[in-house]
Amino acid sequence: MTRWWRAMAALACLIASGCSAGGGAATVASGVGQVGDCYPATSTQPVDCSLAHVAETVFVSQSALARGTSALAPCRTAQAQFLGQDFNTRFDVQLWVASDQSWHRCDVSLRTSTQSGSGYQTLTGSLKGVLERGVSVPLQACLAEPYDAASDQTYVSCAEPHVAQQLVAAPAIGTLKEPFPADVAGRAAKACNATASAADMLGRHRSVEAFYPNTADTWASGERTADCWVTADEGTLPALSP
Repeated sequence: MTRWWRAMAALACLIASGCSAGGGAATVASGVGQVGDCYPATSTQPVDCSLAHVAETVFVSQSALARGTSALAPCRTAQAQFLGQDFNTRFDVQLWVASDQSWHRCDVSLRTSTQSGSGYQTLTGSLKGVLERGVSVPLQACLAEPYDAASDQTYVSCAEPHVAQQLVAAPAIGTLKEPFPADVAGRAAKACNATASAADMLGRHRSVEAFYPNTADTWASGERTADCWVTADEGTLPALSP
């Protein structure tokens, strides 16, 4: 799962100019490429995935891009299929659109901070199937402070004690066909508490917070899950084992 509401905020920028999620202008490659192509940070031309890169393509299309938030729906489906599961991780998706609107593609990258302002981690090797057996510790999201949705916070290693941790399970809070629900906040809170309990993460001096698609536009993208964060109100949470 990715931070889709942030991705959608950048959608207009990406469609208009091919700029990156960070806002800098970039030239989109002349061809759409193919699923499995890898891209280094300073180039729009693919390289072999065994070499250093920051993004890998999970979806390509040479058809017209859907308008509005529904444009991200194919990215969501393709990401889960390519990686192997739909978990809460540090993965993020960027939508690229040709200047003449003749093609678009979705690339997946690994954020080093919650809003990707610190950039993306350099990778070697393909990400295909990386989540089929669950989420490894290096792909999980942990912080040295409580999570703040309004701030860009740098991740810390989950293999060390930490203050806040995002649960890898993304609990469902609705069905694809239903309209945006009025009780979405209550649904998300209940789902995250249940998920934290199942993961044995509840306890004294710990709090659980839910982050969810809180607008009809975000709901329209196909997002039906919540991000759940557990925070140590005193001390730290234990290091995760491989």
